[in-house]
Amino acid sequence: MKLTKKQLKENQAGICQLLRETEREGIEDLIGWMEDETDFFTAPASSKPERHGCHEGGLANHSANVYAVFEQKARQYGLGLTDDEIVIASLLHDLCKANFYTPNTLKNGKISEAKPYAIEDAFPMGHGEKSAYLASKYIPLTNNEALLIRWHMGPFEKEWEFYGDKVKKACPAIVAFHHADHEASTYLDEKL
Repeated sequence: MKLTKKQLKENQAGICQLLRETEREGIEDLIGWMEDETDFFTAPASSKPERHGCHEGGLANHSANVYAVFEQKARQYGLGLTDDEIVIASLLHDLCKANFYTPNTLKNGKISEAKPYAIEDAFPMGHGEKSAYLASKYIPLTNNEALLIRWHMGPFEKEWEFYGDKVKKACPAIVAFHHADHEASTYLDEKL
């Protein structure tokens, strides 16, 4: 899968526009960091071809897809979230994957077909926790946003067994958000 330069630019423009529409304090600083100091808009979403978004621009594409699915679920189920909460949680849930992957170069200088990207995590804080932390360095997060971002992996997190019921009580939208992430990964990320 290869996104065209036009698709990469469209994803970036669409994500930045949605973030700006929140008019959240600090949003321009966050966008500036994403555009100037990270590879968010060109990064893959995963390191292995059998996983979703293992290509240039996969992370931004996945984030936009999660927004599309979750926005529909939030309306359908009346989850009681604001438009801003839907945008912020969806588009920033995998912020931890910015500056996270590097090309997996073999000894002969070629990129591995089996695993084109390697992980180089300079700030190993976890997955959802790291995304929430990075976003909160620039913008204030609501409780819903922080919980949605932190727990978007749902039962794929070891701690879910202990915290899952508490998270669902504190933020009932978490199940729909986890499913939106999983549906986008499974059905949309590779369909362009």
